[in-house]
Amino acid sequence: MTDRNDASVPSLDLAVTYLRVSTKKQLYTAIDIDPDGNSITTQREVTGTKADSMGVKIDREFIEPGHSAKTLDERPVFKELLAYVHQRRGIKYVIVYMRSRAFRNHFDAAIVQTQLKKLGVRLVSAKEDFGEGPTAVAMEGMLDIMNGLQNTLQGLDVQTKMRNKAKAGGTVSLAKLGYKNVRVDYEGRQINTIALDPERAPLVRKAWELYATGEYSVERLEATMADLGLTARPNRRSPKGTPVSASKLHRMLSDPYYVGFVTYKGDMYPGRHEPIVSQALFDRAQDVLHARSARGQRDRVHQHYLKGALFCQRCHHAGRTSRMIYTEVTGNGGKYAYYACRGHQEGLCDLPHLRVELIEKAIAEHYTTLRLPDDFIQDVRRLLADTVSDSQANTRELHASMTRRLKQIDVRESRLIDLAADGEMPRDKIRSKLNALKMERANIEASLASTSKELAIGASVLRDALHLVEDPQSLYANVPNEVRRHLNQTFYERFYIDDTEVANDQRTPLFAELEEAAHVFAQHRAKGNSVPTQSDAVAAMNEENPRQAGAPRSTGTESLTLASIFSVTGLSKNVLVGLTGFEPATT
Repeated sequence: MTDRNDASVPSLDLAVTYLRVSTKKQLYTAIDIDPDGNSITTQREVTGTKADSMGVKIDREFIEPGHSAKTLDERPVFKELLAYVHQRRGIKYVIVYMRSRAFRNHFDAAIVQTQLKKLGVRLVSAKEDFGEGPTAVAMEGMLDIMNGLQNTLQGLDVQTKMRNKAKAGGTVSLAKLGYKNVRVDYEGRQINTIALDPERAPLVRKAWELYATGEYSVERLEATMADLGLTARPNRRSPKGTPVSASKLHRMLSDPYYVGFVTYKGDMYPGRHEPIVSQALFDRAQDVLHARSARGQRDRVHQHYLKGALFCQRCHHAGRTSRMIYTEVTGNGGKYAYYACRGHQEGLCDLPHLRVELIEKAIAEHYTTLRLPDDFIQDVRRLLADTVSDSQANTRELHASMTRRLKQIDVRESRLIDLAADGEMPRDKIRSKLNALKMERANIEASLASTSKELAIGASVLRDALHLVEDPQSLYANVPNEVRRHLNQTFYERFYIDDTEVANDQRTPLFAELEEAAHVFAQHRAKGNSVPTQSDAVAAMNEENPRQAGAPRSTGTESLTLASIFSVTGLSKNVLVGLTGFEPATT
């Protein structure tokens, strides 16, 4: 949902638009050309043109991304649109690309249009506007009935095809963990199919083997497989993939797909894909599941806000990676929660079971180490202000230069058009030169829009980070557990536990950078040196790397770290994050 235009012009009626795609695939079509995808962009242009032809102003735009839903109750953004229209009484129109984008059947259409009519709001289809009056209402009703019928028939057709595919042994879903979707050549044609994931399939088989021993709970299996490197497939949110959760492992351990079968609507068919586990291994795992269920010891997925963040310091010191496993036991009339080292369960570590409340207390106390000196924070803010100020001056100069280049392009285009009119140059050559100028113009205009965006975003991130570490312990102590989980993920990648204290930690890159810079800052002050400026650090870097001294830079800070700014001479370490905003620096 985005605001499209300023709705302050009183002379025009107001409208809202509703743009929708049914699947994520539609949403990401041509995303390299437009961030909203080709379908949404097309709908936006058509509804915008319709609004212009009606003489109305678009007050707000609502986008329903990738929800395949049969009823309005399954479309949260459309429900939000209706609530918005109820609250903002100035809206006169709801404009959609086609009625099928808003309604899948005539029942929903009748309900919504009745609601809108009571508010004096008219629903308009940009592609199917029949006007107003009884005839238009009848045409809209018939169209809604046909849309509902078409939707039902398409659903039945898809179900029939999916069942036939399953009967033939085909996979009727995206590739499961341990497999991947591939395209292969079959008799000269490219077809979509399923293949083993060479990276994850061996680890998936290992998970089955460990669980089938009967010695692993699903919680312990989750920690073990995470340490062994089993991750879900990368996606837009997690490009590197995330450890597979206990709930996903539990579902996997009862899925016959891994032994070579596909299921559809409760029926099972022999699959054409290669099994990851044997029938004997599958049966042993099912025996463990059934035995635990019969004893009332069904694998439960326990949740705790520190889960996944705790690691054993003793194993870490010995060169092993062992997560701390959260477990709950019942005894002496109550339920008790512990964290246990995975290595201890395998006889490799002597760290005892630790009560959860003691670990929680240790983590809360460890937050005192996040706090940074007040004078350091003030100096970082000063440096940040200087950097932003310098960048704004550079940006103004760069904008002026780009504007001059645009004027030069205008002159060159005019000359080429004159040459074409006089017939003094071949038309193909003129067309080629005009296209080149058009591309140059587009690049310059894009640069004008994004010159200072990265620095502005990064400066905001750093300001927020400094605010968080002003008093982190009080912040952590006064928020609920779910917020504590998010704070831990913001500040830390790992806590290393020994007995009931945090022996070590691994911070996220941003806060590791701040910690290093604060340490260098303290050393600098202890020697009685004044705190250097950003330009001092740049000069020192040029002195240390004379070959790069004359190289062009957009801001002069891409290769700096906070620590390097405070140390001036300590620039030989690998760069962590540029001062251009903890975002990829632009060139």
